[in-house]
This record gives sequence, structure tokens and C-alpha cells, in this order.
Amino acid sequence: MKSIFVAAILIACLAIGCTPSEQSANSEAGNPQDAIKIALAKENPAGAYGVMNLNQSAAISAVLKQPEAFEGKAVRIEGTIAEVCPKKGCWIDVRGSEGEKIRVKVNDGEIVFPLSSNGHQTTVEGVVERIELTETQAKNWKAHEAEEKGETFDPQSVTGPMTIWRIKGSGAEIK
Repeated sequence: MKSIFVAAILIACLAIGCTPSEQSANSEAGNPQDAIKIALAKENPAGAYGVMNLNQSAAISAVLKQPEAFEGKAVRIEGTIAEVCPKKGCWIDVRGSEGEKIRVKVNDGEIVFPLSSNGHQTTVEGVVERIELTETQAKNWKAHEAEEKGETFDPQSVTGPMTIWRIKGSGAEIK
């Protein structure tokens, strides 16, 4: 039975003209980690990512000055991409016109922001969320961020609990 299966695959490959190297390349492309690496390395990041529905933008400064007023609400913001998650492209920091920054986090692998996005203009949509961290959680979070960026982290720099305001992203357009 196994030899019939192997023969069928061989015949199919001969019929459609794929070579063993193409077969392995195709199977590797199906690996989610490989897909993330390919998306991260995209040279031209311009384009649409995810889903965008809103027509009116809020200033990043307005969201950060009164985040409680926006908590749980969908917003659309515009700014410049200041940083991209170097590991999975699962977040971007967006800088507003007054220099303020807000993080936009997407589900890992659903949207992958290319590393080449740095410095590009973007419009982003998502829901404003609050994350409350205990002091221990804050230390773990800061250690994770430092490790992700290849930086050193001093646990003594965190002296208490912290609140993170960010946007749970659903879509973006990079120009």
C-alpha cells in the first residue's frame, strides 16, 4: 500500500513538473514560522494588512491623554511607524504628530508587519485596551521587551505595578 502511495506522488510530480527541491520549498512555505520570516523580510511594506472599517481618525495624543474615554472602543489613528517587533512583526509602535507613541499589537501570525515598515506612514485601526500589571508582571514584561530587542534589562528599574495602554490592532495601511 505504501509503495502505491509513493508511486502516486511520483506520478503526480512528473505530471505537474515539480522537482524535489520545489516540493521541499513548497512544504517549508506552509510552515507558519517560515511564513512569518518571509513577511518580516518583505522589502516594500506598502499595502493593506487586516481589516479596516472606520472613516474618522483620532489623534494619538488624544487617546493617550484620556485613554479611559477610549477604552474598549474602536479607533483609527495615523502616524509614523517608529518600531516593529523584531521577532514576529506582531506589534508596531506608532508615533503621532506631537512625538507621542502608542503600541499596536496584533495576534501573532494573523498580521505580520515587515521590519522595513520603520519610518513609513501608517493608518491603524483597533480597540484601545488597558493592561494592568503587578510589579512582578511588569518586571517580566520589561525583561521580555528587552530580550526581544536584544537589550539589557535592570529589574531594579521597575519599582511597582504599571498600566499599559495599547491598541489591539485589527488592520493597518502602510504607505
